[in-house]
Amino acid sequence: MKQRTITWKSVPTEQRLLYSQIAIQLVDDFTSLPPRYPVRAGLEFQDASAQWRQVERQPTITSSGIICFPKLGRSASFATAPVVQYRVSLQSDYYRPEYLRAIDGLEFSVHPYDDANPPAVIPMHPQNALLLPAANYPFPSHVRVLRGVVQDTMSAPVAHVEVSEGTSERVLTDARGTFSLPLRWPAFNAAITVDAVDHRTGRSDTLNINLPGDLSLGHLFTIS
Repeated sequence: MKQRTITWKSVPTEQRLLYSQIAIQLVDDFTSLPPRYPVRAGLEFQDASAQWRQVERQPTITSSGIICFPKLGRSASFATAPVVQYRVSLQSDYYRPEYLRAIDGLEFSVHPYDDANPPAVIPMHPQNALLLPAANYPFPSHVRVLRGVVQDTMSAPVAHVEVSEGTSERVLTDARGTFSLPLRWPAFNAAITVDAVDHRTGRSDTLNINLPGDLSLGHLFTIS
């Protein structure tokens, strides 16, 4: 019987490198822990006319809960591909992203890269995205909560307004102008000041609240 000799031939190892030029760590601002409730991440890019256009791309979620977009910027034309501006928007039924105080999304630049050339900028650490409680956030039953609405001088609701008690508690209003502000730190019987500030326009209002009696009321801020 004739034996067949098998010869093994080495093939150069091929590798495909992927980089994410943004990394987002979600943090529940009320608990200082990862969010307990779902958060969705949308992606847009800025076109040549400076308009934001939606991108149909799902993020990659790492085992530690970090949001990444690893394929953005990978190009066969590394030398001539442009730097593109993107932004991530976060949506949730129970949270209001803290960045909404001033901007509509977390913006970042995407530099071209390929297997031989990494992006010009690579984030070394994830950035924290603080998630403030929405008006329907399910606070524990023992937490005191002040509820109300923020409107303008024309009685129209105002979104993205920061409602706060000192530096310890803060939330953002939703599209209806509604909010639910937890009050964990004031004394049981206390007179406190609650501020409503629209950081996008500079408008504001302040209410004096007497605890615990005023917790049973709905409160109205009129910013001007």
